[in-house]
Amino acid sequence: MKEFVRNSRQGSSHLWWMALSLVLLLTACIVDKSEESVESEDAVEESEGPVKKEGAVEPVPLEHGDWGFPGLVDRSGEPIEVPTPGPATGKTLDITDFGADPVPDSYDDAAAIREALEAAEPGDEILMPAGTYDLRSTDPADKSANIVLRSGVDLRGEGQESTVLLTSLDGEDDSRVIRGSGVHDVIVADFTITSHHEGSLGDDPDNGDASGGPMYGIYLGAHEGQASSQVLVENLGIRRFERHAISVKASREVTLSGNYISEATAVGPGGQGYGIAIEGSADQRDPDAANDSRHNVVIGNTFDGRHLRHAILLQFPTHNNLVADNIIVGSHLDAIDLHGEGEYLNEVRENTVIGGQRAGIALGNSGGSKNKHDASGHGNWVHSNDLIGNRQGVLVILGTPDTLIEDNRITAAEDSKVGIEVRNAPGTELRGNHITGGTDGFWAIRLSKDRGADGRGIGIPSGIKIESNVIRQAANGIRIDAGEDLSLVENVVDDIDGAKQRVADGINGVKVE
Repeated sequence: MKEFVRNSRQGSSHLWWMALSLVLLLTACIVDKSEESVESEDAVEESEGPVKKEGAVEPVPLEHGDWGFPGLVDRSGEPIEVPTPGPATGKTLDITDFGADPVPDSYDDAAAIREALEAAEPGDEILMPAGTYDLRSTDPADKSANIVLRSGVDLRGEGQESTVLLTSLDGEDDSRVIRGSGVHDVIVADFTITSHHEGSLGDDPDNGDASGGPMYGIYLGAHEGQASSQVLVENLGIRRFERHAISVKASREVTLSGNYISEATAVGPGGQGYGIAIEGSADQRDPDAANDSRHNVVIGNTFDGRHLRHAILLQFPTHNNLVADNIIVGSHLDAIDLHGEGEYLNEVRENTVIGGQRAGIALGNSGGSKNKHDASGHGNWVHSNDLIGNRQGVLVILGTPDTLIEDNRITAAEDSKVGIEVRNAPGTELRGNHITGGTDGFWAIRLSKDRGADGRGIGIPSGIKIESNVIRQAANGIRIDAGEDLSLVENVVDDIDGAKQRVADGINGVKVE
């Protein structure tokens, strides 16, 4: 994974990250010193999927073709390695040779970057030397974008804080600093994208009127049914954008690694303030279609969530993606969010989420103005994450089926409500999670009725398996307010301040071993 803090920041931001480092260090010390702590893990390896146990929930392909296993696997379930572009093999074209001026407040450098891209051939690299480049114009063929990528041509700066692209885009519909449509074999790396926006940053998730800066920092999508593929976006800083820092839609084999994302200008409803969004097409139901969104990787990125609605979001029927090794501190809503539009068979592992105002990881969503959200799809795998001081560690709602939640380490803080909360989520399995901390009304695991969202997703937990979880030094243990066909097997609940277990009257079919 990339360095935790890639570059020093000035003023309060730098102090905030110093404080965060101390929080992580103290948390690690607490875990190491606990006699019942989880043993340290080996280096990250490619996963071959959840371990199958007798009676375990088997993946059900539903209407999404015959894909049946989560994570980076092929249709048969065999692990794959997502290809990334190799280093440039051709010429290096320096944008200053095309008239770009690295001194801030130059007239317009976007035209010079576009001219260099036009002069390049596949295998070439466009170099943006250290400096600040003012992007004041848009591409003649695409008035929404400052720069349009070309297949086989890399775009690289000299460092995340050394090379800065400063856009003048400010609230224009669908505006994008960098767009790639149907591109392949491209590296975009080692610079920062920001804007001239000097107004307030997003801090109210109910405010739909806030805006400023470009809608998107990086936008990768399909062109005439052809997905973008084999694209690496690495070591970028992106800030002062309105909707998505990085948006990947209807694409495959896109890897986003080592990026630092912060400072959205808006976090309101309708898609504002997302750090990274991986999306299928809203009407995409055919996994064999050319733009089926799968095998994308979000790994080793860092998010300052103080001005983000969601840090990482998967939306629409995108599947078999990997979200791993990311660090997220704070977010206004769920930090890692499977957004309730049929996202299925994705793997979310070994992320660290600290201090989110809502869930650290959520599956299913009650919002949506244009597209009414409800359940995520089947078979998502959430495991081995560190979830510290979030309102909920993991939340599964609105009919999301057959989720496997295992081996997560959840540490509650004073304002935390639940370690793992399951509502209407048939076939959910909780296995081997370690949960600790909390005060007063905190419960390590809670099953409750789902009241739905405008009639969508109403129901109770059913077919839930709670097995081999370890709950220690927590305010309360396991609470079951509603449900049917529930199984509690070999859970350890020790040193609890309040109730170890509470089952509401009238609930039948609870198997306890």
